[in-house]
Amino acid sequence: MKQFEIGANEAGQRLDKYLKKLLPQAESSFIYKMLRKKNIVLNKKKAEGSVHLTVGDSVTLYLSDETFEKFGPAKTSDRAFEKATQNIPHIQVLYEDADILIVNKPAGVLSQKADASEPSMNERVIQYLLDTGAVTARTLRTFRPSVCNRLDRNTSGILIAGKSLSGLQMMSAQLKNRSMQKYYRCIVDGILTEGNHLKGYLYKDKRKIKSKFIK
Repeated sequence: MKQFEIGANEAGQRLDKYLKKLLPQAESSFIYKMLRKKNIVLNKKKAEGSVHLTVGDSVTLYLSDETFEKFGPAKTSDRAFEKATQNIPHIQVLYEDADILIVNKPAGVLSQKADASEPSMNERVIQYLLDTGAVTARTLRTFRPSVCNRLDRNTSGILIAGKSLSGLQMMSAQLKNRSMQKYYRCIVDGILTEGNHLKGYLYKDKRKIKSKFIK
């Protein structure tokens, strides 16, 4: 038997969607069958998969450890995560509270993963939260913190990550509606003696998925 209490990061979603995160290897038909047979119950009662969860709800799975392990996250994904967090510089934390984490991204590191073989700051943020106890492997099954903004690989600067669902939603909304101002600084060669307006354009090669600067 496994029992899970719904927290703020899981509340608001459908029960079947939550169960799919707990048992990602299971077919939807299996999950619905377990609900019908009351092998999975909500607050000790039979429930439909369409029910929306609230904070404090209790989800109980009357499944054997073998079944839970069989339908849980693939072990290969755990090994992939461990590999992804290797050789990433220790993150510099600029600000942290219960909902958000602000860090300094060094140049040369991706903000978010582009392919499975290359690590990014997103994995390093999660590893930092695991190291500090802000999240656990268990809570990561149903909610994964994530960076809210992106910076180019060769750009250093501030990255904002949502530690909680509310923090992720709040910061993403501010970035989307532009109520949060962003400023960039660049390095120039020489000495500027007066104000000037410089223009430049980025050309994107869609075939190679690379961009280059054109004056």
